[in-house]
Amino acid sequence: MEYTEFHLPRYSSRHEFLKRKQLATTDTPDGTTRLTPSDADPALPSAEVGVAAPAVKSSWVSRTFESLGHRDYRMMWISMFLSMGGFNMLMLARGILIYDLTGDAQKTALVSIGWAPGLLIMSLFGGVLGDRVERRMLIQVSQFANAMFAVTVGFLILTNVIEWWHLMIVSTCQGCVFALQIPARTAAMSQLVPKQLIGNAMALNATAMTMMSIAAPAVGGVLYEMIQPEGVYFVVTVMMFLAMGFTTLLPKMYPDQRQAKSKESPLLNIKRGIVYAARNNLIRVLLIQSVIIAMLSMPFRMLVPVFAKDLYGSVPSEVGWIATMAGFGGIAASMGVASLRAGQRRGWVILLSPVISAISMFVIGSFPWYWVGMIFFIGVGFGESIRWALGQALVVEHANPRYRARMTSLTMMTYGLIPLAAFPVGWLVDNVGVQETVVGMAIALFAAGLFFIAASKSVRNLN
Repeated sequence: MEYTEFHLPRYSSRHEFLKRKQLATTDTPDGTTRLTPSDADPALPSAEVGVAAPAVKSSWVSRTFESLGHRDYRMMWISMFLSMGGFNMLMLARGILIYDLTGDAQKTALVSIGWAPGLLIMSLFGGVLGDRVERRMLIQVSQFANAMFAVTVGFLILTNVIEWWHLMIVSTCQGCVFALQIPARTAAMSQLVPKQLIGNAMALNATAMTMMSIAAPAVGGVLYEMIQPEGVYFVVTVMMFLAMGFTTLLPKMYPDQRQAKSKESPLLNIKRGIVYAARNNLIRVLLIQSVIIAMLSMPFRMLVPVFAKDLYGSVPSEVGWIATMAGFGGIAASMGVASLRAGQRRGWVILLSPVISAISMFVIGSFPWYWVGMIFFIGVGFGESIRWALGQALVVEHANPRYRARMTSLTMMTYGLIPLAAFPVGWLVDNVGVQETVVGMAIALFAAGLFFIAASKSVRNLN
């Protein structure tokens, strides 16, 4: 029997071709795989029934950015890029503005973490909505709400009636909106790329978020000086509307129809999501690891200005450079995660991530020299980004599609809990000492990392 070439362009992948045409495969003596038309569609042109092209080894670059080759995911990615850029610009502008208005560090800190209660309270409800409501619409509503928050504060500043409590209310509302948008956005990503690319899509999403956490504050600071705070808020308003525009280019993304038509109450939906997470061994372990590791490591990132000043006597510009180095580590980690595929020991990668962060923190605390901090903050950001990007990707990838938004909402609750962990860390810095606190956090994080390596068989065996 003569075999002809298998043409990939007509199908998105060889897997899709096999699935649609139900062709059997046989191995040939030369090691290639041939397709036999035992169950093929009779109408299939004979030119497309034959030998499958040998597997082509893709380059690191093509694997890393593969999801961006899907048009709808690309639109989603650009939309998220604009949204997160605006959000990070607002965080910087709000912090400067509140301190300019009050001169009160406590009020500034209160407003800066004002988003956390809303995120913590609303994240579970956001997961329910993401699993029951058409997702494109939910994302657009959230983007529109953020645009309205920004333009409202801009006009309050422009008319000289702005008060610090206005910013507190807006910060809390933004936390609620964030909790509603992210689960829907994450679940939607899984509908825009093939299942084998969910991890890649999530990692590219994390890469964009990290890039914006580095670049957007710098741009926001320059704009704050050039066009005043109200100008920053109006620029962010435009960015949010642009994000809405790119979201409009997406198809409507409906959740599981059984879930969408369910008459169950939101509280029962939340309960079902928690029960599902508790009974799924892999997801349960990943979520528990995420919460514990984040509580031990993230307060260190939140208190970087304190640590940098006490350890190095750093000025604000030097603090900014330290945070930037952590961001570069995060970008490198996210791109590395984006290049991984199933079968590449991703379980071991995520289990080793807190060990990397712990070693970096230990060195920073043990050797209080600025150049040491500059180098090893890269490791802190690298380890944390692996935990966040790969952990979220694995949860979404292995969750039943009916529960994906709710599983994302459970991972998001971690961020709502982080400020609670920051307070005892701040107390330790004041009463024990900064070096002792950093070294102690590193040891605790290292011990937790080793514990999860030993106890998490389901994650270790993940291929």
